Amino acid sequence: MSDPANDPLIQRPAFEAPLEQLLNELSLGIIQLSLTGDVLHANAAAQAIVEGPGGSEVLTTLHEMTARALQMQGFVESVLSLGAMGELRVLVSPARCLDGCLAVLERGVINRLRAETNALRSMLAAASEAVSPTEAAHRALATLATTLAGSYLVLYELDEGRRLVRSLSQIGVPASHSAMLADRQLDDKTSLVCRVLQTGRPHHVANLARSFFPAERGLPNAEKLAALALPVRGRGRTVGALFICGPRDLLGEGELKLTQGLADALGALIERARQDAAFTSERVALKTLMDHLPDAVLEQDGDGHISAAGGRIEGLLGQPVAALLGQQLGQVLVFEDRSRFEAAFANVTEGPVTGEFTVERPDGTRLPCEVSAHVSRVDGRGLKVRAIFRDISGRVALQQQVEASQQRAIRSDRLAAIGQLAAGVAHEINNPLAFVKSNISAQVEMFSELRGALPNCPPQVLSLIDELEQISRETTSGVDRIASIVKQLKLQSRDSGNAITECDVGKAVNEAVLFFSKAKGRRDAVDCQLPSLPRVHGDPGRLGQVIMNLLENALDAMGGEGTIKVRGSTDGTWVRLTVADQGPGIPASVRDHIFEPFFTTKGIGKGTGLGLHISHQIIGQAGGKMTFDTGPGGTTFLIELPCVAQLM
Repeated sequence: MSDPANDPLIQRPAFEAPLEQLLNELSLGIIQLSLTGDVLHANAAAQAIVEGPGGSEVLTTLHEMTARALQMQGFVESVLSLGAMGELRVLVSPARCLDGCLAVLERGVINRLRAETNALRSMLAAASEAVSPTEAAHRALATLATTLAGSYLVLYELDEGRRLVRSLSQIGVPASHSAMLADRQLDDKTSLVCRVLQTGRPHHVANLARSFFPAERGLPNAEKLAALALPVRGRGRTVGALFICGPRDLLGEGELKLTQGLADALGALIERARQDAAFTSERVALKTLMDHLPDAVLEQDGDGHISAAGGRIEGLLGQPVAALLGQQLGQVLVFEDRSRFEAAFANVTEGPVTGEFTVERPDGTRLPCEVSAHVSRVDGRGLKVRAIFRDISGRVALQQQVEASQQRAIRSDRLAAIGQLAAGVAHEINNPLAFVKSNISAQVEMFSELRGALPNCPPQVLSLIDELEQISRETTSGVDRIASIVKQLKLQSRDSGNAITECDVGKAVNEAVLFFSKAKGRRDAVDCQLPSLPRVHGDPGRLGQVIMNLLENALDAMGGEGTIKVRGSTDGTWVRLTVADQGPGIPASVRDHIFEPFFTTKGIGKGTGLGLHISHQIIGQAGGKMTFDTGPGGTTFLIELPCVAQLM
């Protein structure tokens, strides 16, 4: 190295002292050249380059570039390879105010460009992955850190709503500088980072000890450190700031230019990551919503297979999503609904389709559903169907209840009409019945008088008179029975048959059995065995009507053959009567309807469907209950009536 006393660079006129001090702080080489390309003055960085290895080549290049710059009257640029010293970028431009030219020398240009390219590639690769904002930021900072050895980096995020600055990620922050990671309010007077966020412009501080801001000026070893602070932009707005702190000889204006481009890439990366995170969050929220829907949502692709499912899949369709994928929509329905389901979509190429269908679960249970679907055609494939299955079993059950109520109302009207008809018939029957009874009573008296008037008549005549008299008496008993039935009919039509009375239950049953046996002409039609039974609450005539009805049904069930068994028992509180046949039993499909009005299993003209219904009501009005037990061996009806003492 030449003697400083004879060095032409030192002997040349210098800039003004403040300017010279500022130029010496720069990491870029600044040289003032004469019109012939001689060095008139150089700052510290340029002097180190010219006096170092390859300095003579640099001086030669400066002479050549000065001549070209003056000739072109504009700046010229060249890149020199100095071997181990790396690449040197040289810019020369005419400077009329200095009567010469200015030259700028920048070290490591090629390496920096390569580093920037690699960093951008790494950021692009990171941006292609759906990661969280924190992970994306950390990857980008790690990439930047490889080009700025000895420095630490902090990425700050701006919360515009709360005007809060907080660190999103960091690389290499020492414990002595941990204060740089604390959240801070957006105030341009306290922090270099806050100033950058508010102005939107990058800043370079060559010596942190001389910083305008206390947050950086008070850091340990500040006099040995430099800092770069750059705004991070995404989608045209400032979303944060990048802070880089490192050795003074490493961080200069050149690094500011390098990192500015990378900061913009970083901003785009973070914004992309935020969008991905927001999209992922929306998808999770949508899936959560779908999973909690009360309906099942299925999508069938153009190939005719279920490709997606959500909502209440297992609860409604009875199988997991995995089992549904690959099936056809129609396969979740009962077999008899599948052709109707397919026909609903046959003539639709675009638009909605609705209908009610029955779903069949794997366990065989069925569920009525309302299906709302939207159909769109897939080019070259088929129909794409998005269908919503909604459980309408509650609605169907309610509709059935309404229909049942309507049927009950119709039956009530029919019963009321029958009651009115019965009242009219009973009224019309009473008059001729009274006339018949009067005439029969007169006949009985006349037969008695005839026997007294003919004491000497042949025995066969007396026997004939006795038989006629007995027939008349039996006819009178039948007329009395008819009168009793008419009376009960009138009471039933007036809805006054629920009055509580007392009766000898054994006598009422025996009379009903005797009357039934005589009417059928078979003394063996009924096997009646009753013990001594206490009195019960109820009307004897109406109780006899119930027994007669049960006997009639039992004989019909046995085809007019066989013997009906009537039995009775008591525990002192209840009297229990049973009427049992040996028929085939009541079919399971009709057992729930046995006591409904107008329900009958007999053929047309053989039954009204009112016998068991009225019998059931009579027993209920007496405070008792009627049930039955049936099977292949026959049917047994059980009547339970409270004893008189039970209700006293």
